[in-house]
Amino acid sequence: MHKVFLDIAIILIFTKLGSIISKKFKQPQVLGALIAGVIIGPSILGIVHESEHIKLLAELGVVMLMFLAGLETNLDELKKAGPSSLLIAIGGIIVPLVLGFLPAYFMYDNLWESIFIGVILTATSVTISVQTLTEMNKLNTRAGINILGAAVIDDILGLIIISFVLVLAQSSQVAGGGDVLLQLLKVVGQVLIFCTASVAAIAFLPRYIDKYTKKAGSSQRIAVFSIGLTLLFAFLAEELGIAAITGAYVCGLMLSSVSHKHYIEKRVKTISTLFLTPIFFASIGLSVNMKDITLNIILLTLILLVVAIIGKVIGCSLPAKWVGMSTSESLQIGTGMVSRGEVALITTNIGLQSGIISSELFIPTLVVVLITTLITPILLKIVFSHKVEHKLDRKKAA
Repeated sequence: MHKVFLDIAIILIFTKLGSIISKKFKQPQVLGALIAGVIIGPSILGIVHESEHIKLLAELGVVMLMFLAGLETNLDELKKAGPSSLLIAIGGIIVPLVLGFLPAYFMYDNLWESIFIGVILTATSVTISVQTLTEMNKLNTRAGINILGAAVIDDILGLIIISFVLVLAQSSQVAGGGDVLLQLLKVVGQVLIFCTASVAAIAFLPRYIDKYTKKAGSSQRIAVFSIGLTLLFAFLAEELGIAAITGAYVCGLMLSSVSHKHYIEKRVKTISTLFLTPIFFASIGLSVNMKDITLNIILLTLILLVVAIIGKVIGCSLPAKWVGMSTSESLQIGTGMVSRGEVALITTNIGLQSGIISSELFIPTLVVVLITTLITPILLKIVFSHKVEHKLDRKKAA
């Protein structure tokens, strides 16, 4: 048992060093934490290995991470996103899913594993794009607003798809390919129950929570209550066969409209950012063993990387163009949706832990997530440059 204390100490020290180095090179700090996990794991130094204790803390980390994502989502902005953002998000899900599924199935001939690879590629990291657009003062442009709206909708639809595929894949494995229609109806029923309950909770519970917080008087109780509620939502989601992260995200959405939102966010971030989240990202790096890399894995990594970029650019640009955006705006929106970030990492980890994807396919997806996260800020700066905007729109006018 005492060995876990040393493991956690090493994880926290190395992930912090990695984050500092990433920040110095103006890269997302999460990349430093992931690379730190790879370095201290079996791939390089081999001083920390996965254990049940680390897995538990990592699971808590991802639940808190998704709770914060929901808490930081602006419901009013989500409502204003409108049909254009919805169409862009749908295009950004369908095209990468299909393009990701095809090469994986062709090379490995495993239906559910290939579908899950496609599902991983549907994710979008709103954090990376928003951070870059804010730095360039482009967040409030028409393209910026649609990127934000589409990314938020993409996250919600993606989480529902993840839960759907996860339950259906696991049911299929248990039943040994039995009555697929019955399994499908069961999953649809579970998803409908969860979605209905979630909408009701988001619509009605905040007012009662606000009444409770006024009576409670102690802010500390509110933070503890929020964490407890998050774990309860995660548990109920799992009971319905939905991913725990979806329940945590819904809980965050629900509490995003309460009066003590900023206090809750501050307190939960302290626990999550300083302790649980670094362990989660490091645990992903610990799951990777570079010694397992083969020629097939390298080939699949390159194919999935191309698919990941093209899938989002085409899948989001075409609907944007269809709803009346200019050529430059459409390309900006497609490029802004390329980064996969935290949601894709979480999805990949769920697939590995549930046994849907193998450790062999875990490496290509992880590399794709890292590279798309790295290149998105660079690509955004290129497509938002006045020279490129003028060139694209002039071609269209000609």
